[in-house]
Amino acid sequence: NIQILKGMPASQLDPAMDVMAAALGVGCAHCHVQGPPQGPWPMEKDDKQAKRTARKMITMMQKINRDFFGGEQVVTCATCHNGHTEPATLPPMEPRKHEAGAAEEAKPPALTVKQVLDKWLSASGGAAAWAKQRTRVGKGTLAGFGPAPQPLEVVQAAPDHWKITVTGGRGTITQAWKDGAGWRSFGPRTTPIEGDDAVETRREAQFAPPVTLPKLLEGLKVAADAPLPKGNAHVLEGRQGAMRVRLYFDAATGLLARILSLSPTPVGDLPHQTDYEDYRAVDGVKLPFVDRESRGGHEFTQTYTEIKANVPVDEAQFAMPAAPPPPTPAK
Repeated sequence: NIQILKGMPASQLDPAMDVMAAALGVGCAHCHVQGPPQGPWPMEKDDKQAKRTARKMITMMQKINRDFFGGEQVVTCATCHNGHTEPATLPPMEPRKHEAGAAEEAKPPALTVKQVLDKWLSASGGAAAWAKQRTRVGKGTLAGFGPAPQPLEVVQAAPDHWKITVTGGRGTITQAWKDGAGWRSFGPRTTPIEGDDAVETRREAQFAPPVTLPKLLEGLKVAADAPLPKGNAHVLEGRQGAMRVRLYFDAATGLLARILSLSPTPVGDLPHQTDYEDYRAVDGVKLPFVDRESRGGHEFTQTYTEIKANVPVDEAQFAMPAAPPPPTPAK
């Protein structure tokens, strides 16, 4: 029952919904009629006023961008809502504090792209150490997917074969990548990974990121330094297809501390941020044992209890399962 965003690629539907949910600080049930706990939601229903209002707001946003910004996506849902269901209509009562010299401090560091990347490679163990590893298996938990952390397993093989399995109360969810294509399964249903999800999964699947990740990004350049929760970061930015990607490197250690990607959707860019913490040495290379992700108002944390390198891995598990044969018609 799509009425306004006609012609949008199917792969952009969920990201567009995530942008609107995060911009208003709400969940799917704010606009959509909920279905049973174990069944699909009736997404086509227009029973809720919020859904009907959302169509008007999207139309208004499109008109503003078309009439005043030459069709560029300057105004988005977040422009007015900024994380609230109702836009603010009054100016703030307290004057905004201005830090003198803040603009002058935001200057690009006196480093080149090569220097930042070379420091990352060296700090993480060096090219020789990465070359010695061919497989990797990590086990731990995923928090944020349900009421309690769920067991997870990540299996990798060089250069970019990757599979994550999360076992929850509602079933097992699997995502995988091999040879330029990915798939995901939940229960009996298996579907290909498409659109920007495929772009991000390819980046996630890199077995030796300091060696191969920079090759995926076009136009890498040095941006202004940025603060981290602890310390400062040197920032590189580039593009992976239509997606803008920023890499944040801890200025003290040289290790990758954060990746921020901005995926375009018809209602604004969808930010996806991953912070990497608790680096530990695994057979000569340093790997993060905690990944914190934030995407579309949802937060997830992967915490690894063990990561082992160069263990036997069955390559067949990365391939997309064959579709089950159709049922035999009853005679």
